[in-house]
Amino acid sequence: MFNDGADTEHPLSSMLAHLHSTRTVGVGPGNGYAKERPNSVTLRYAYDRDIIRAIESLGGFFPDESNPKHWTGLGDVDVIFLDGRGHVIGATVTHEGMLIGEIPFTARDGKI
Repeated sequence: MFNDGADTEHPLSSMLAHLHSTRTVGVGPGNGYAKERPNSVTLRYAYDRDIIRAIESLGGFFPDESNPKHWTGLGDVDVIFLDGRGHVIGATVTHEGMLIGEIPFTARDGKI
């Protein structure tokens, strides 16, 4: 999710231009966000190793803790990981420097 809405100018978008994606403007609450974000842009891709390679080439999700910079080349972009059913596995919250995860589906149903 491009929090500032500037997906077309972001280097990640150009690195992944060869992959099919679905673009959505505006997101509702969820995945660590309490409020709607009407200007944020999401690009949804099927899994491809080129996504991981692109994120690595931008410096990863978070800067090394010894690095005084607040961002890597990824900038204020959050990445949400979904399973094959579309359920959230985990997500980055870049501006907070953290990863969040979901309770496994079976645990929510009391089946673990």
